[in-house]
Amino acid sequence: MNLAPVEESVEELIEVDTANILFALFEKNDLDTTILDNSGLAYDQILLDGGKDNLNPVFNFMTLKPALDYATASDFSLIIGTDSKNERITLAVKKDEKSGFVILNSHQLAAILLNIWKESGKYEDLVCLKSIHTSDLVEYMAIKSGLKFQSEIIEPGELRNSLTEIQKAYPNSPVCAFNIDQQVCHSMLDFSGIILEIAQKENELKASGQTFFDYLMGIYHEFGFYKEKTITVDLNTDAQRSHLLSIMDNLRKNPKSLESTFPLNSVTDYKKGVKFNILTDKLNSFAGSTENILKIES
Repeated sequence: MNLAPVEESVEELIEVDTANILFALFEKNDLDTTILDNSGLAYDQILLDGGKDNLNPVFNFMTLKPALDYATASDFSLIIGTDSKNERITLAVKKDEKSGFVILNSHQLAAILLNIWKESGKYEDLVCLKSIHTSDLVEYMAIKSGLKFQSEIIEPGELRNSLTEIQKAYPNSPVCAFNIDQQVCHSMLDFSGIILEIAQKENELKASGQTFFDYLMGIYHEFGFYKEKTITVDLNTDAQRSHLLSIMDNLRKNPKSLESTFPLNSVTDYKKGVKFNILTDKLNSFAGSTENILKIES
């Protein structure tokens, strides 16, 4: 009797590269880790010194430096700064495995989160709200993706209140919101839920050999590169304030007066509630406010 050789089936084990994430906190127990523990993500936490003597700390290079040093020495792939009390988030990402960390600004974080949420397919009829100070990239992404969009004057720390007001106009739609002060809100996610979705996306990117920096570059490639710059203006004296107000008054009277200095596309006057398109000479009206703000787009 001839017996055929029995072939043993061998299962090939594929090792999946898992992201190692560091959470940077201003206060102990700031982050509810239950949801993270149940997710199977690899993570650690570090307490930052910046919250000890500051009631309203912000994430920047100085406050994040202990986290940056620890993450670099311990082979973390992503740093997530979390401040649940103020609903603030920041990310420090790597360009690649060998490079150091780059701290993303609030404009870049907003673009990344909006892209994650609109790509996920979980938030049908999503509405996007942003501060007028947050990058126009977010506005362009929302409009091009067919999302409902609103841009408002939002004071620091007031994003949750603004989201609540917008939700009244869209009671059956999820609303995501972004402010210049690193605040992020989502009507269908609590703070830990937002953090979990960021961590899960990092895991997904890591498994495909990418980083959040690559993800951001993909957003720029699809929607265009935007760069924001903050200029500090000294208004300590009456003369300085008067000079700035006179510039604003002249611009209101003659929106094209700055064309000789740099090319203009539009001037938005939030006090009057009008947007003047320099290229078409058209005026668009909207609900104004008491804030003396001019937005110049070039």
